[in-house]
Amino acid sequence: MVFCSPRTPRGSDHVNRQKSGFTLVELLVVIAIIGVLVGLLLPAVQAAREAARRMSCSNNLKQIGLALHNYHDIHNALPPARVRDRNCGADSWVTSNIGWQARILPQMEQSPIFDQIDFRIYPGWGGVNAAVRDIELPAYRCPSDPGKGNLVWVDPGGVRRTGPNPNGVYGTNNYAACVGHDTRLRESTNLGLVRGWAMALMPSCTDRSGRGNVGFRDFLDGTSNTLLVSEILIGHPSINTNSDYENSPDLVTQDDNGCNATNYLSGATERATGNSWFRGYFAWEMTFTSLMTPNSRLPSCGANTERVLFASRSLHPGGVQSAMGDGSVRFFSETIDWNTWRFLGGTKDGVAVQVDN
Repeated sequence: MVFCSPRTPRGSDHVNRQKSGFTLVELLVVIAIIGVLVGLLLPAVQAAREAARRMSCSNNLKQIGLALHNYHDIHNALPPARVRDRNCGADSWVTSNIGWQARILPQMEQSPIFDQIDFRIYPGWGGVNAAVRDIELPAYRCPSDPGKGNLVWVDPGGVRRTGPNPNGVYGTNNYAACVGHDTRLRESTNLGLVRGWAMALMPSCTDRSGRGNVGFRDFLDGTSNTLLVSEILIGHPSINTNSDYENSPDLVTQDDNGCNATNYLSGATERATGNSWFRGYFAWEMTFTSLMTPNSRLPSCGANTERVLFASRSLHPGGVQSAMGDGSVRFFSETIDWNTWRFLGGTKDGVAVQVDN
């Protein structure tokens, strides 16, 4: 007996194939959903990456703060911002000028690099120092800053300014020492600033000790509420002219720092902020002023080597990180009160500013 299966209606295969696939509308809906999910997740991923970079930067500042304390334990003083033997020899004006970060290398676990440095030779001359001056040290670099310069910034007049880029001879630097509420990097001062960062004249032309003239004993306003080191951006736009208030820091206000010219630096230049951790010839390579709040909307400016109307700046959203005199690291909002930030820079100005975590 033969059984025959029911005859399949004509065209049913075609119908079944249509039902097993996606329609164009369904496909577009799926793509739209995926796009929405990516749009929601991408900011979270970027935020997580920035959080990791910020933590790494905080660890760098913590290491620098501890290194300064260890240096102080050995020398009973903080390192000078730079040492200039301007009374020694025909080339005295540029003699040495090696920056403070080079002096704490042993405390940063970089003794092999430190041992190669001849502190009697100007950084730009090369020689034995040429082997170390261009080394990029991760501990002196914030991972949020690409370090290539050419940063774009909108000035108070609404004009977009593009900063310079480093000249490429030196390893770049994102961390600067605080000179307090001053317009210049001074050898001595009565303003109650961090004088230990000022350039120190040597007792004699053969003395290469390079110790600073201030220790933590001079932090009369309290180490926990005194700025020590903060962030700077490599190649941020700056004006190549001194402030109108270069000799009058008390005239600087939160809305006017006297940087009124418009000849912004451009191209590859050794004058770029953060150009070097090794060299301290220009003050803004390794110092900042507390006369300008973090990520200030005012321009930074300076032409002479000791002018320092340069703000602490970072690419962290909303502010900068700073190492304090007690070795702690804090995040400061760019909206911080100007007077609070100003007096945080002084060691013994008689205004003991307290900042809550």
